[in-house]
Amino acid sequence: MEGIIQAISTVGFPIVAFFLIFWKFDKSLGLLTEAVNNNTTAVQLLLQKENKDKDKNK
Repeated sequence: MEGIIQAISTVGFPIVAFFLIFWKFDKSLGLLTEAVNNNTTAVQLLLQKENKDKDKNK
C-alpha cells in the first residue's frame, strides 16, 4: 500500500489509476482469451462428431 501512495505522490493519481486499470484489464483479457479458445475446441470436437455421425448414416 505504501508503494501505491508513493507512486501517486511521484507521478500523480491519474497515471497510477491508469496502470492499475490496465493491469486488471490485461489479466481479465487473458482469462477471456482462454475461455474463447476452450469454446473453439469444444465446437470443433462437436463438429467432428457430427461429421462422423453423418458419414456413418450414409
